[in-house]
Amino acid sequence: MKKILSFKLLIAVALMIFAVSCEETNKPEKIAVQKVTVSRTTKTLIVGEDFTIKATVEPSNATNKEVKWQSDDSDVASVDTNGKVKAIKAGTATITVTTVDGNKTATCRVTVEEKGSDITLLTNKSVIIEDFTADWCGPCYQGMKNIQKVLKDFDDRVLLVYHHINDNFGISESAILANAYKVTGIPAFMVNRTPGIGEAGILFHPGYLTKAMIDKQLAMENSVLISLKTTYSDSSKELKVNVSGKLLKDFPNARLNVYLVQDSIVAKQAGGGNNYAHRNALRKVLSQDGVWGDQLGITVGRFSKTYTYTIPDKIGKLATELNKMYVVAFVAEHHSTTEMKNNIVHNAIIKKIK
Repeated sequence: MKKILSFKLLIAVALMIFAVSCEETNKPEKIAVQKVTVSRTTKTLIVGEDFTIKATVEPSNATNKEVKWQSDDSDVASVDTNGKVKAIKAGTATITVTTVDGNKTATCRVTVEEKGSDITLLTNKSVIIEDFTADWCGPCYQGMKNIQKVLKDFDDRVLLVYHHINDNFGISESAILANAYKVTGIPAFMVNRTPGIGEAGILFHPGYLTKAMIDKQLAMENSVLISLKTTYSDSSKELKVNVSGKLLKDFPNARLNVYLVQDSIVAKQAGGGNNYAHRNALRKVLSQDGVWGDQLGITVGRFSKTYTYTIPDKIGKLATELNKMYVVAFVAEHHSTTEMKNNIVHNAIIKKIK
């Protein structure tokens, strides 16, 4: 009898060991964190302003994606557990995000300036994307979807302007650009008007846009500083725009371009239905010398220009809605309309009208 009980006990223990062994074997394999990146590597703020840094842990299926945030000078810029940075006083601070798994790090250098500084929000490098499109173009809708998917994590570092061709949105300046860049089919778009980003030429299909292309442009040296201020009078409907900045290198062919764009215009879009919200559509070129921009009056050093425009109730067939309108300003080279490869954009900025 004792032998039988001992045998049963041995079997029970063996089964328990087997069960534990199976449990260990069936546990999902831990996927380690390989790296972490941040949505901004530099940022300039005015005292009292704030912004949120987004951290991306790779691979996307890592087991533990928890991160911790730290400022090396919280008296200048503080950061909370969600990556929200607040500017406290003038100075510089480095914000570091660290993964709990693997202690991988990434940083953002934050510069804080006092209110009233004559150099405000100038140091950030931005990219402008210009897309040639139309509301009657079905493939354009698919191209728009990919652009917006890629840009969703870039906030104000990437500016988007749509040039509409032969539709209710289209204006003459967009047609001039399309002709100069030899747009023979849409959708077609360009990043900083720079050749070789997507293919051999300047234009390529928006379906080929990738995050890596944007990251590469943002990582380039910034040689043009730019800031933008808008004021609007409700009584006169007059918009005043001041653009100032500084050329850090000698750019004798640099010009200032100023665009008025309108966001979220609800209208038809082939492939997208009758209630599609059209993104930043170019409504007016404010540059006095037209589509190729105004000469800065200097080749190196500081510049400042002011523009005024009375916003009408309609532009073409579409109503204007002030709360959806923005000003986009950018400094670009202009050598000629035959050597388009040299007419690259140095830096750009966008500001809501207020």
